Parts: sequence; C-alpha cells; structure tokens
Amino acid sequence: MTGSADGPRAVPAQFDGYLDVRGFRTWYRVAGDLRSGRVPVILLHGGPGYPSSSLEPMEGLALTGRAVVRYDQLGCGASSLKDVPHDPAMFEPGLYVEELALLVNELGLDRYALIGQSWGGMLALEAALTNPPGLIGMVLYSSLASIEEWKAATDALIATLPEEARVALQDAARTGRIDTAEFRAAEHEFNRRFVCRLDPMPEPLRRSEASLEEDGEVYRVMAGGSEFDNGAAMGVLHGWDVRSRLAEIDVPVLCLSGEHDEATPAVMGTLAEGIAGAEWHVLASASHNSHVEAPHLFYPLVSDFLARLDGGRA
Repeated sequence: MTGSADGPRAVPAQFDGYLDVRGFRTWYRVAGDLRSGRVPVILLHGGPGYPSSSLEPMEGLALTGRAVVRYDQLGCGASSLKDVPHDPAMFEPGLYVEELALLVNELGLDRYALIGQSWGGMLALEAALTNPPGLIGMVLYSSLASIEEWKAATDALIATLPEEARVALQDAARTGRIDTAEFRAAEHEFNRRFVCRLDPMPEPLRRSEASLEEDGEVYRVMAGGSEFDNGAAMGVLHGWDVRSRLAEIDVPVLCLSGEHDEATPAVMGTLAEGIAGAEWHVLASASHNSHVEAPHLFYPLVSDFLARLDGGRA
C-alpha cells in the first residue's frame, strides 16, 4: 500500500505487503488501523537476522485500534535472500536504516514510534540519529549502545555459568568452532538463563529460531554467527558504538529490560542515563524476552508510554 498526499488509504484490520529495497523484496504486515488517530508502532526485531515472528505477540497492541507494523528485515524470514543472487556486503546498518525509511514512506506515516529489541534497538538508535521526519518516540527494549560494553557484560555472565559451559565457550573463542555439541550445550545453558527462561520456549520464538537456523547469513555477516567472541571477531558490528551520540536523541524514550537479561543493568543504564529524559524499568523474573516472559509487566508499561505519545505527553 502506498500513501497519498492526504495520508494512507483506508486499510483492513490486517494486511501484508512487500517493499522494494535495492531491487529486493521486504515483507511487512500491518495490524490495526493506520487512520485510527493513535500513533502507529513499527517493530524492529533482533538478531540481526532473527526474524520478526518472535515479536508477533506485540501485534496485540493493535487491539486498541493502533496500527502495529511488523516486518522481516532484508535477508531473513519472509524477506530471505537465500538462493537469490546478492552481495553479502550489503548487510550493514545503513541498509536497514534505508529500509526503515522506505517502509515509513510506503505506508505514508507522518508520525510513528519504534519498538526495537536487542539489535532492533541498535537500529532504532541508528535511525533516530538521522533525525527522520515523523519519529516521535522509541521503546529501546533489552538493547545496547556499545558492542564493547555488551561484550564485557556477556563475559561477566559467562563467568556465572557451570564450569563445563565456561570451558566450552572458552574453547570456541580459542578455536573459532561453534559447531560442536559442547558449544551448543553451553549456548543453550546461557540462553535458558539470560535470553528466554520459559520452558518450553513460546511458539513465535521457536519459529524465529528455526528460521535463523535455516538461513543465518545476515547473523554471520553482521554478528559473526554467535553471541560470543568466537575468535573470528563480530563481523560488521564489531566496534559499533553510539555512546558519544546518545545526547543527540531528542524524542521520548522508554527503556525496558529483564531482571536476568543478557542486556545487563550496566548495558541498559548507559542508554537510560545517556538519553535525556529516558525512563527505564527492569522487569522482575524476565530475561531478554520479557514481552513473553512477563507480559503482565511489559505491556502496561508500553501501552502507557504509547498513550502518552498519542496525547503528546511523553
């Protein structure tokens, strides 16, 4: 759907579309009503390359009529480029800032908010620092401002793991091998403590995991294929750091993280303290996916923040 000079056309409660990005196709879905008068929300998934099905429960924010836009960033999920000729060097933050701007234009949004989880929060920051027209607020959810800081926090969390898991991760860092049974077991132990503490893992997250397993090119190119330093550096995002620019963010910001999050208080505190007026809440008993681990805490905070944006009070 393309917006007109008078704004977006009337839309059904939910529809799918495709966006042209550098000659490739990005899939998106709109739930709710783009003409409701409430601020539309665009969801930015993590990874990079971990598709948006993990954020599908957030479409419930559209129950008030608010439009919620979910999309798979180019190269993953329904926007996969597997078996499509392309240059992997295209996978870098600038591509995804461009893709987001094209999506905003495609939908004819004159104001909108972003909810960015993990890498999605990094993307939200990158986009906000370009001063895009229409952006009026952001939720930075279990995210970061510095890879250096993230790495230090991850190392501290690894130090709390059982010895067998610590040794496996140290071996992977030394050898660069992340395809061993020992590494996978250690990764699972880390994830069940700091990424998602629910057992079984909710179905939307399982779908994202399966998609990443099937097509992990973006994750390999940008993040090295692992949450841990595996001796091959971190790919494109190695050295990423916007700490010195946080003071430039001039829209209302809500920061959310979990009590047991891999986005630790040291990491999230940098965001909350560096952005003027930012709110920060740590959600009890949750880790990196509090929208499914502690929905009774997550959604009231997000809904209240968005309602304040609606009224210009945030």
